Amino acid sequence: GEERTDPPQHGQGSRQTMTDRDPSPAIIVPELRDYHQINAEVVRRLDRGDTHVRLEGVERQRLLAAGLSGRWRATIELIGDAGPELAAGLDAPGLVVVCRGASADGAGSGLRSGGMLLLGPTGAAVGYAQSGGLIVAIGPAGPRAGLKMSGGELVLATSTGPLAGEGQTGGRLYLPMSGVGPHVGWNARG
Repeated sequence: GEERTDPPQHGQGSRQTMTDRDPSPAIIVPELRDYHQINAEVVRRLDRGDTHVRLEGVERQRLLAAGLSGRWRATIELIGDAGPELAAGLDAPGLVVVCRGASADGAGSGLRSGGMLLLGPTGAAVGYAQSGGLIVAIGPAGPRAGLKMSGGELVLATSTGPLAGEGQTGGRLYLPMSGVGPHVGWNARG
């Protein structure tokens, strides 16, 4: 038998690059259980240059992707419902966290830089004390979204509970034309 080699496709060289390699297998959250171990594995993959990290089997674990800080350019995708304080304190301008399920209370709390896309419903206080970055909540948002927000952008696409923007001193809070709970901007100063 002859060995057959196909010519490279248009725009591809003969050497394989980091972006051409097979994606890493998903992190199976129930196997690691502890958020410290899960976040350490996420950082390990980001540090080695992965541009997409997928967490599967997410079942209300708290503090996933919390406290991450770095110069990565990547997406972290969660499959399942995230527990409290998803991506709390995130400070990574090139990182985007995508949650394909619901997110519990405090998603994006203390966000400094980076982005979040929340596709399911969110609990109370999404974007609590947010000082930078971008959060887009596609599903309905719970009460007190943007509580004590001082910077960044928070986009609530469908509906929100009471007290959105409570105590807000800065940043931008985008709300739908309808479906907004009572007392928007209560005690806001910015």
